[in-house]
Amino acid sequence: MKKLVITFIALYSAFALTACPDGGGGGTTMIPTCPATHVFDSNQNACIPINGSGIVTPNNGPVRYYDFNRRFQQSGWGVQQQQGDMQIVNRDAYKSFLKESMAVCDRLIHGYDAWLARCDSWTSGSFELAVQIGQNLRPFLSFTAYPAPSYFQGYLSIGVHGGGMIFNPLVLSSDTTFSLINNSKGFEIRAYGSYMNGGGLRLIQIQVHQGTLADGYLNYELWYPYNGHATKIATGKLKRF
Repeated sequence: MKKLVITFIALYSAFALTACPDGGGGGTTMIPTCPATHVFDSNQNACIPINGSGIVTPNNGPVRYYDFNRRFQQSGWGVQQQQGDMQIVNRDAYKSFLKESMAVCDRLIHGYDAWLARCDSWTSGSFELAVQIGQNLRPFLSFTAYPAPSYFQGYLSIGVHGGGMIFNPLVLSSDTTFSLINNSKGFEIRAYGSYMNGGGLRLIQIQVHQGTLADGYLNYELWYPYNGHATKIATGKLKRF
């Protein structure tokens, strides 16, 4: 009999939370549902292949994915734009993410913001997401934003600032979680904003309704609280790199 090799994806936790996109915590504890050619082994806390055809090479390192809506590059022909798979589906909720979690714009409590100090100048720019997940299934997230390039925009911000740091990129690696959802057919990553930015301590969710960490790309949704409710701000396709 061929030696059974445990896939990297078999490192999924035996107890997973089924999460709803309402941003609330909690869930129902369940045993993961394994693929048809695998069976769950509680001793190894893993899905293992039950026949030779299920043998794969184990992944001993972290997996990395990325996506973006657009990128800008200066060339001899002017500013060139590259399109990604990310689509911003709620502009107002996206502005809240830029203001609260990243603190890159609309930072005044009282006063006047203009040009690049306003979040409106950033919503037409670049937004990038990078995800890294190691064998311990602790996610590492990075969000990076750039305003759309313009030779005619400056930065003007006069008044009383809310204080705090700017987080660009916003890097989240502590208190991040990885859980199976959709009857173990997909997974969800949860994180909160930086503790150094009180306005950004809100739940951030990346949901993959169908797919595993063995896949080369994953369709996902990005959720963030807006007006007191978890709101889908972006969709796209995470590509492995």
